[in-house]
Amino acid sequence: MKKAAIIFGLLFIFIFTGRTNAQYVRGDSIPRQNKPAKPFNFWDHVSVGGNFGLQFGTYTFVALSPLLDYHFNSHFIVGAGPIYQYYKYQDPTYNYVYTSSVYGGRVVAFGYLPGNLSNVFAMGEYDVINVPYINYLLNENTRMTVGIPLLGGGYRQPIGVRTYFTLAGLWALSNSQYYTYQNPVILAGFDIGI
Repeated sequence: MKKAAIIFGLLFIFIFTGRTNAQYVRGDSIPRQNKPAKPFNFWDHVSVGGNFGLQFGTYTFVALSPLLDYHFNSHFIVGAGPIYQYYKYQDPTYNYVYTSSVYGGRVVAFGYLPGNLSNVFAMGEYDVINVPYINYLLNENTRMTVGIPLLGGGYRQPIGVRTYFTLAGLWALSNSQYYTYQNPVILAGFDIGI
């Protein structure tokens, strides 16, 4: 009778306390609890970053190129964002001032190297920008859209948790006379995880 009561008591405990998700690891005698799989969170894979540039004086240049990046894994990232560049030239001799803006968008892909070189990356970018254009046949200022493929590489320096300073060098592969990039294109910026 005592054996039946003990067996019944043990069955009662196992049935009504639920299953235990304990597992033994490498022959340990102390069970560990299994953690449920973490649900997918889109924002864990997203970071915000981009590049900026400033120059003041006879030539004034302001450039803003933010990026919204999606991290497929630790080695492959794709991003997209707008481009805005402001130019101003002041000629002190002839008291001439020229101002212009370039705007558009870009798509960027980063491939990070494995292992000890995980902060080094290869990079491809495609920019579509709207630039000022002087039509000499019609004697008018107008604008045109230009596509610019760029290839290069760079380095990211960690400065915090999921926060990096980036430095990259790119080469514009287009021979178009209408774009404003001079090879090599040097970019400095940040990447901040959301």
